[in-house]
Amino acid sequence: MKRTPGRRAAGAPGAPAAGQRSRRAVLAALGALGAGAAATMALQKPAPLQKALGVLEELPATDPLPVVFVGHGTPFSVIDPNVWTEQWTRIGRSLPRPSATLMVSAHWLTRGASLVTASAAPHMNYDIVGFPRAIYEFRYPAPGHPAVAREVERALSGATRVQGDTSWGLDHGTWLPLKYMFPAADIPVLQLSVDYGQPPAFHYELGTRLRTLRSKGVLVIGSGNVVHNLGERGGTGVTKTPRDWAIEFDTRMASAVASGRHQDAIDFLSLGPLAELAHPTYDHFLPFLYALGLVGPGGPVQAFCEGFQWPGISMRSYVLA
Repeated sequence: MKRTPGRRAAGAPGAPAAGQRSRRAVLAALGALGAGAAATMALQKPAPLQKALGVLEELPATDPLPVVFVGHGTPFSVIDPNVWTEQWTRIGRSLPRPSATLMVSAHWLTRGASLVTASAAPHMNYDIVGFPRAIYEFRYPAPGHPAVAREVERALSGATRVQGDTSWGLDHGTWLPLKYMFPAADIPVLQLSVDYGQPPAFHYELGTRLRTLRSKGVLVIGSGNVVHNLGERGGTGVTKTPRDWAIEFDTRMASAVASGRHQDAIDFLSLGPLAELAHPTYDHFLPFLYALGLVGPGGPVQAFCEGFQWPGISMRSYVLA
């Protein structure tokens, strides 16, 4: 298993061709759009794995919690509240309070295995470069939950190589939306990595295996974007000029979700050039497939964000039950 944080694994599906900038390089360039220079800050040392907080079977059974997919957009939102962060705040207040939150972030990519945050005190991971200092000064000090991490391992065992991890911490795909959804940072948070070497159907299937967590008080949130092309730059607010191809792809996925045609989302690569424009690298789409797999087709769907933050970034977000 090879960890590939913040960068596409060589030879992975959808990997940039030689000579293309990596996503990290593009993020660095975008960071220059913000005011001020980024501070160079050392990450906190990961906390050692502490005594388990109990076993998931001892947590009280609950009615199945909904599943959330959030289009997290650009990191600027952590210091620049906007129409999207207002909606994240509103939806967070409307959700039942979970015992723990499991995030599937587009920004934790691995190859050959799935990792799950196993630290009792996960550290902040500033997996971005070139952004304003204020972003690197933000803290989201949520605890972890090693017992839930082990339950995630059990749920996925047999479908993939899976193991606990104490080194990655919480990246901006997690702390950005959670700042607004659960601002007190008092709910335990874990992350599940995305094995980018696997095909889309694999990620949907892993989502189905996580369904039992919903009846144990665990809120699962996929964090990515339905359309994500960083080559189409914009400001920090709402764009009024999304690209035609971005609108088409976003509309197709919205229709697929509304009608329960999850296979259309799983088969998004069959859209050829349209899919390549919407996702030059499709890391931000895979958390969407986890969210769909967690509920299956036919259930209630609520879109709580729509529209585009930049010409090539859809902020479409869902609560699925």
